[in-house]
Formats: sequence, C-alpha cells, structure tokens
Amino acid sequence: MASTAAALLAEAKKWLGYKEGARNHTKFGEWYAALVKDKSFAYAAWCDEYVSYCGHASGNADVVGQYAYCPSHVNFFKKRGQWHGANEAIKTGDIIFFDWDNDGIADHVEIARANAAVGANVRTIGGNTSAGTAGSQSNGDGVYERTRYRSDILGFGRPAYKSAPASTGTSGSKPPTNPTKTYKPPTFPKGLAPNKSTPSAKSLQKALKATGWMGKDVELADNYGPRTQKGVAGFNAKHGLNDHGKTYDPAIGPKGWALLFTLAYG
Repeated sequence: MASTAAALLAEAKKWLGYKEGARNHTKFGEWYAALVKDKSFAYAAWCDEYVSYCGHASGNADVVGQYAYCPSHVNFFKKRGQWHGANEAIKTGDIIFFDWDNDGIADHVEIARANAAVGANVRTIGGNTSAGTAGSQSNGDGVYERTRYRSDILGFGRPAYKSAPASTGTSGSKPPTNPTKTYKPPTFPKGLAPNKSTPSAKSLQKALKATGWMGKDVELADNYGPRTQKGVAGFNAKHGLNDHGKTYDPAIGPKGWALLFTLAYG
C-alpha cells in the first residue's frame, strides 16, 4: 500500500463507529500491546494507539510514528522538524494534538480529514473520544468524525508521506508478527535504587516527567527520593511491574526501565 495521507485517511475511516470494550479494551490496544510486549496497553487510553495503528495498517508507520503517549508522539515530530503551530494551515493527514486544559501538554490526538485554512476549525477523525460535545473528548467510547476548535489545538505534526509502496504494514486488524523497533533504551544502570544517590536518578526523573509520572516542577536530583519513588510506584502498578505481588513497589527494574524510556523517547 502506498505511503500517503490518502491511505492513512482511508484506514482511519474503516473504523468509524467502532466502540471500545470493557475497561477500554480495543483492537488498537491489542496491537500496541503486542508491539511493546506489554499486555496492559490493551486496556490503556487509546487515542494515540488508534492513530498509530492506522499509520501501521496503511503503510505509514515510519512517518506517522507508533505511540500510546501523546507527549512522546509530539516529540517524535519535533525531533524531525515536522511540528507546526496551532494556528497554521492544516493539510489532510496531519496528526493533530489537543490540549484541553491549556497546560502545554498534549492530552489527545486525532487525524485531519480535510484541509483547514489558517485559524479555521478542523475536521478530524479520532479514537477514544465521544460522538458529540456532551461526552469526554479524550476518554470517550469510540471512533468518530469531529469538528474541532483551533483554541483546543496544541499543535500538529506533518508526516513526510511518500508515494512509493511501503514495505511494512497491512490493511488488516491483526498485530504485526515481527514489529520493527526503532528505539533502543539506555542500558539499565547499576546502583539505581530507592533512597540511594546516583547520577542515573536524574535520567530516571526526566523519563518520568516525559511520561507524566512526575510533575514538571520537580527539580532533578541525584537522590532517588520520595517523589521519584512515588512516580516509579505508579508506573509499575499501571504496567503490572510490581515485584513479587507488592501493592506498592518504588524500585525500577530493567524491564520497567526499558519500557519507561521507550514510552518517553521511542
């Protein structure tokens, strides 16, 4: 399938009216869970999993990106010089990020289904949203076409679509059997543990901030203190990484370290 904006949009439209199952379970989450080898993502907030799946299934994975966390997806476009301001002209196939509470952090993502002039409202297709304004816009129940206000947009990425056939991705709904990984997390550091001081604690804190598990206002420090422990414990619990059935586990392990950095920077 050709790697084009039209192909992405065609795939996105296939899923209009799709509804999530119990506890946010979706086909897109199942696909992403297989991609990162973490079953918890099958039940995660899925707006970005939907966009990423459409990118994969339409042969656009390399230019759209594959993410479950919107801020990391924003960084994907920024690193490639493909990030655009909220009020710029939008093209069909642009990946649009929304900031509902105006804190500068992406809360939701959708695909532009039509061009939009500078400052004009934008027609989109998005997952994990609601059919109208009455429901949650970033934790809804399905895939819908929407018209969005510019005031809600944080910015958008413009993938470098190609005209040549892509070598990856299918138009079906099954997960890839051998997903390509483009990011390798740093090696798990020795001596990183709660209540210990090591320079690697700062790297851990940066990744926690990037994934929303630590407040942006927390000062970086070599100390693996209470705030770092709280962020790690939440992350571990969310992804089923608690050691030996612990209900509160503030220690990051090699598996958690790799997943955390992949979500933050992959």
